[in-house]
Amino acid sequence: MLTCVLLLFNFNASYAIDEKSPVDVQEIFTSSENIDGDNFKYPKGKAEMRLIRVEVDKGGTIPMHSHPVPLLGHIESGELTLDEKTGISKTFKEGDSFVLSANTPAHTMGNTGDSSAVMWVAVASAKGLPTLNPEE
Repeated sequence: MLTCVLLLFNFNASYAIDEKSPVDVQEIFTSSENIDGDNFKYPKGKAEMRLIRVEVDKGGTIPMHSHPVPLLGHIESGELTLDEKTGISKTFKEGDSFVLSANTPAHTMGNTGDSSAVMWVAVASAKGLPTLNPEE
């Protein structure tokens, strides 16, 4: 009986290796810290998830702002440079992912590449909270 069970598991394992699955799942990025190495916290209130596509033309800049909630950014194409009010600058290129949070200093996000840039942003928020707060 044990031999039959082992053969069954062995058959299933080899079948899974030989057969290409029609679904390909790949974890792209995981983090428990924002880009400055700080932990982040989820806001209180009725939970709300957001998925935002941001396209920035060549040479364009998202003005100075901060985020009251944690967000995950992923650069689909192009190059964006985050310039913190503190003077720290970080460049993200196609395929890069990052986390920003309420701890992240106010910053701009400018297209420093040779073409338009596309960034996807997933936001863990609470109903009624903005995704970003413009800075004066």
